[in-house]
Amino acid sequence: MKKDGIMYLQIEPKLINDLNHIFEGYEHVAMVSTVDNVNGIVKLWGTPDTQADMETIIVNLPFSAKKLTDYQE
Repeated sequence: MKKDGIMYLQIEPKLINDLNHIFEGYEHVAMVSTVDNVNGIVKLWGTPDTQADMETIIVNLPFSAKKLTDYQE
């Protein structure tokens, strides 16, 4: 994750809405934006203060999510 609180993930495209609902349940942790709906690329808008919470949520998702550490839009 970048120090600015932005993280990119790749998940199955059909699960983008599920990821959004999961993060909505954790108010004020991160917002989810779709970058590429065909390839399942999403952007999490968090803050440096919420980084640990974001990491914990991602590790415990009920589906796999690949962190894209070098992704650039």
